Amino acid sequence: MSAEDYHQLPTFIKEISSQCKEHQERFERYCYFHVCLCCVQCITDKHQKCQDIKPRSVILNQVKSSASVPLFEKDLKNLKRNLDKALKYMKKRISANNTKKTEAVDEIRHMTKLIDDFLNELEQTILDDLESKHSKLKSEMVILVQQMEQRAVQINQLQVEFTKMTQYATDLQMYVGLKEMRKLHQSNKIYRRFKTGRPI
Repeated sequence: MSAEDYHQLPTFIKEISSQCKEHQERFERYCYFHVCLCCVQCITDKHQKCQDIKPRSVILNQVKSSASVPLFEKDLKNLKRNLDKALKYMKKRISANNTKKTEAVDEIRHMTKLIDDFLNELEQTILDDLESKHSKLKSEMVILVQQMEQRAVQINQLQVEFTKMTQYATDLQMYVGLKEMRKLHQSNKIYRRFKTGRPI
């Protein structure tokens, strides 16, 4: 193997040693029972009872031509294909979820605008109705105040005339005058009750 080819190997492969780490001797045998390579000292220490031990060359000569190599290669391809499918599916789902989120946000904003428009329209309707009723009530109250002020002037005049009548009128004039003033007083009674807060 050239140095260039050697550097193409994965790191964990380059770290595999042909010597036993425990005894610092070259692997010479393979134990089928323990499924491991062994040095001479390993066989003496740990594999004396193992029956199926063969030279390392037997297992190594078969490794590249064994069925396990293409099977493992097939498994890797299947794993890669399945992983690619899973990744494609997940990316598709992420994209679909993003699209649904965007659609949901747009729908929420659309509904929010509809609600805002409805509330604004309702608010304006209520305000317009309030303004209309307030203007009408204000107008009626202004007219009523004007009428009451006119009646107040009339009553003031009536008081002045009543004072003069009591001072200068004859008994007959006083009698007739009181009857006329009572009529005027009754016609102004509604305003007096309104002013004092008593029911009409």
